[in-house]
Amino acid sequence: MMNNMRNLMVACVMMMASICVAVARPETSEEGRKNRPNMEQFTRAQANCIARQLDLDDATTKKFVDAFCKCRNEIAATRIPRPAKKPENMTDAEVVRGIKARFQQGRKILYIREKYFKVYSKFLTPKQIQRVYDLERIDFQHFHKRGFKKGPQDR
Repeated sequence: MMNNMRNLMVACVMMMASICVAVARPETSEEGRKNRPNMEQFTRAQANCIARQLDLDDATTKKFVDAFCKCRNEIAATRIPRPAKKPENMTDAEVVRGIKARFQQGRKILYIREKYFKVYSKFLTPKQIQRVYDLERIDFQHFHKRGFKKGPQDR
């Protein structure tokens, strides 16, 4: 009788412990990763935050968020893949190709930034545009400092 009671108590404790562990787990997606906003959601949230800091009205905020997201998507499209080898294991020709590819990427990004400067100029003042660039830089530095990764491939 005492043995059955002890077994029942152990079973109850084990069941309670497993329920606590299941409830305490963070929510995960199908792939088993923590649910995080995708890059589009993150960019939209960042644009809304910048718009709030600039104290824009609703119509201007909508224009700004749309333009900011398009700009970021175009810049993201210019990304070049990381080389498979470390620079010390590359031939001189591979290193030169990589350097030239980064120069080309830099030119594309500069063109995009100039293009969106013209777009922003239609509904923001030059001081507001400068503030946008400053806030972007601050965010970039913040995530760089915290070790922000682009995705699972960078981990």
